[in-house]
Amino acid sequence: MKAVSDFESPQRISPSVTSSKIKVNVLGRARKMGCERNVASALLQQRQALRVIHENVDVTPKPLVHPAFGIIDENQMTAFETIGLFQTGNGSPLTSPSLSGLKISSSILRTPSMPSDLQMESLMSTQICGLMPMEEDEDAAPLPFFLPDDDLAIFATRPETVTITLKETQTFFVFEMPQMTEDLRTPEGQAVQQENENYEYVTVGPGSSRKLLNVETQTVCVLTKSRGTYCGLRPRKNQGMFVNNWVIHDTYAAPKLMVEKNGLLIVHTKESMRRIQEAQELRYKLPEPERILDPSPEEQLSRICRETRFLNAAHVMERIIANNVFAEAQKRFTGLTKHDPCALDLKFDYRLGLLWTFACEMARNRPVVAFRWSPANANVLAVAYGAKTGSNKMDGLLLIWCAKNPSHPDREYTFDNLLSDIDWSKERPNLLAIGFYDGNVKIIDVSANKINVIRQSRKEALAACSPHWQVQWWSGDEQFDRQEQIYTSDQDGRVYCYRFGEDFIATEIMRLYRIEGKLSGISRTDHCVAYDVPISRQPGALILRKHPIISNIYFVGSDEGCIYRCSTNYLRQHTDSFLAHDGPIYSFEFSPFCQKLFLTCGADWCIRIWAEGLTEPLITLSTTMACVRNACWSPTCSTIIASIVNDQICVWDIRRKTHIPASVTISTSGARLVAANFTANGNQLTVADVEGVVYVYNLEGMPFPPYNQTKVLIESIYKALATKPELLKKLKKLDLSFDAQ
Repeated sequence: MKAVSDFESPQRISPSVTSSKIKVNVLGRARKMGCERNVASALLQQRQALRVIHENVDVTPKPLVHPAFGIIDENQMTAFETIGLFQTGNGSPLTSPSLSGLKISSSILRTPSMPSDLQMESLMSTQICGLMPMEEDEDAAPLPFFLPDDDLAIFATRPETVTITLKETQTFFVFEMPQMTEDLRTPEGQAVQQENENYEYVTVGPGSSRKLLNVETQTVCVLTKSRGTYCGLRPRKNQGMFVNNWVIHDTYAAPKLMVEKNGLLIVHTKESMRRIQEAQELRYKLPEPERILDPSPEEQLSRICRETRFLNAAHVMERIIANNVFAEAQKRFTGLTKHDPCALDLKFDYRLGLLWTFACEMARNRPVVAFRWSPANANVLAVAYGAKTGSNKMDGLLLIWCAKNPSHPDREYTFDNLLSDIDWSKERPNLLAIGFYDGNVKIIDVSANKINVIRQSRKEALAACSPHWQVQWWSGDEQFDRQEQIYTSDQDGRVYCYRFGEDFIATEIMRLYRIEGKLSGISRTDHCVAYDVPISRQPGALILRKHPIISNIYFVGSDEGCIYRCSTNYLRQHTDSFLAHDGPIYSFEFSPFCQKLFLTCGADWCIRIWAEGLTEPLITLSTTMACVRNACWSPTCSTIIASIVNDQICVWDIRRKTHIPASVTISTSGARLVAANFTANGNQLTVADVEGVVYVYNLEGMPFPPYNQTKVLIESIYKALATKPELLKKLKKLDLSFDAQ
């Protein structure tokens, strides 16, 4: 056993060493093990020797660690210990008093005087030393935390009992809502009543010294009542009646006293039956028809087929039979059957799977002019059929289809004139607005099997005779008592507002005029004829769309390719316009995820994406040299767009590429397609052609919708504008909220 005051280098350690109680770290600090307790460094001892005296009172803070506890020696030196070891003038380390009393059991460990040449034991040597057997006479290290039981500094004497006194603290009210009413049968209620009487006496009673004006004010008059005016529950009791077998036999033996109601037989007495018959005679006052004694079976069948209950039962049976054929397709339509997203054969190929087609004999060779899914019932589809050019058919046809029975329509309505557009009411889902080629507008109730016209425009009130290309329900403002109104646009370039009232009067709110001069937007094709005088001075208003955010702003698209920004506050004049297509516009739709973006398609073979406030198209999509009849946004994925060109259904994903569509599906019949739209859930795509067939496709192989749809859409547009830095700069300066989305 030796004790030294200096250290030697680890290279000079004797090889006979089997265990060591001193290990040198990077800073040359010795770790002390086996000592009874550790001693703080010199600087820490000097700091502990300092005392703080305030007004002759010793306020020196007590140490945080109890002296009875063993101090855990960490692997890392503190800043105070580092300063204490190397704070010397000639570079020699400051020797700690604790190092002089170290006990070394096996060998002497020395270190050089300069800390720059310090070396550290390797991990292997440390592990080997730990695995080597230790001497039998070596004392075990004490626990890191050890508190002796006989510490008199903590407990002088251990008490047998401990008394704990609990006292109530002051109550703090965080929130209090006092009641505004009192019971009249209590003293508080009597006091409140007396105060109200005094107030009435002072203000409006005989004791008032001033006159108060309380008429034509906006103060709401609140009617109150006392607690005694509330009615209690009516008492109930059980009541029985004794009936024997003879009474039951006599009752059911008289069929004249039995009446069928809601599928149940209700038995009446003779007096009650007589009163029921008298009431029916007084209500209707119509003579009873002559009854046929022996009707033929054909007459009986004809009478049964005209009954409403029989027709409803037949519809139910048809749906049950159709379920045997379309069961799997209906499950996919409602979302009960979905493709496994974790399947190994999952591919994002944007394909369309045909579920079924809505087609019947009466709609054959009739082009579909418009179709709308019901906003209240996702299974109901209204389809309006027109007539081909040169056809002798002059009547209109409207069919109401249901996904529960795709083989036969649920409602069939025929009209004297051809239909041009239809639209469902959002507030009253049973009402359907219909526009006709002769300029009329009708509102029917589709809950009835026969035509039930609720409102109809009158020719004497409005001399409109051109087709209504757009018929839409818009939510009203304060002027119309927040009720829905019908807005239409026709071939004469006029926009009308039909107020939903008894008179159903139309008001002209906008009139378009042909383009003169050069407009901002795309460039137009120069015509060969230098002087072209058109027959009509008003272009056709083919598109009508309401702004999704600003209630008084709407857009009108003409057959010249111009888009007019209009306001309901400025009648018969537009606020702004730009040229979107070199030809008629067939579609205009805002993005459901970013209302500052919208797309248009037209007869110049292109689909263009615009930003509100810019007259330059952001992205242009095109496939073949044919007009794009329709284009629409997907309601579930912000970057997916569907369009139709001739007999092709194109699905675009601008997140991936914009030069070609992600997938192209050819129509099964090969007929030219005229309309397309997504369902409300975004899982199906509905397409119609000129032969009167409506196709319902299920979207399969579609990518997973992103978490932040708006951010992905804007990033995709920024990526597409990488080759147009000037336009990208304008887009970012358009609106700060737009860039932050």
